[in-house]
Amino acid sequence: MPGTSPSLTVDDQAATIIAATLQAGAQNGGDVPVTGTASITPTVTAFSTATIGATPTITPTYSTPMLTVLEQTNCREGPGQDYEVLFTYLAKKKLEIAGRYEPTNFWLVKSPESTTGTCWLWGEYVELSGSYWVVPTLTPPPTATIAPPLAPSVQNWHFDCSGGNVTFTMQWEDRATNETSYRVYRDGNLVVELPANSTSYQIVFPMQSGESTTFHLQVYTPSGTANSPVMTLTC
Repeated sequence: MPGTSPSLTVDDQAATIIAATLQAGAQNGGDVPVTGTASITPTVTAFSTATIGATPTITPTYSTPMLTVLEQTNCREGPGQDYEVLFTYLAKKKLEIAGRYEPTNFWLVKSPESTTGTCWLWGEYVELSGSYWVVPTLTPPPTATIAPPLAPSVQNWHFDCSGGNVTFTMQWEDRATNETSYRVYRDGNLVVELPANSTSYQIVFPMQSGESTTFHLQVYTPSGTANSPVMTLTC
């Protein structure tokens, strides 16, 4: 009808409301663009400049130098067989090491059993443990001057000629204290070498009537030798 506003559909009414809302928002500053920016503050881990590139210090662990005897062996006054035996240790004995002498592979150990409180063991018959490499290298003590041995004292000797053979027997007193062996010589030639502490010997050998031969006995020690008087045999 003339003078009457046209009626709006539901969709038109909705569009009108939306437009009015947007206009009001613009008037209240709703169209002002956001200019602020958010920033993330990083977490900084502090490092000590004193530790960067530093070489770590390793403190070695020290343990008492020890050895274990592997088989029965002599403990001596010095590092070698020229020294007197102070004590003999059996296998599995453990001893503290006090020093060493590398040229002869001997180790000085604390020895309550010896008269001096220490003695030397050969490294061939021991097993090392602990910080044995820190023990000092020692100068060996001087060797004792050993007198030459006393000559063997032949107490009895005799021989028997029979059937073209001679049986010769001799007995003597063992007067040496550190002998290595006893040696029997016939006509200046070595016949036999007997072990230490031997006191008798017998031999059978061919010899014709009218022939002669000689024997003598020699004691052998590291410090020298000594001979008995010559014994002459004649069939």
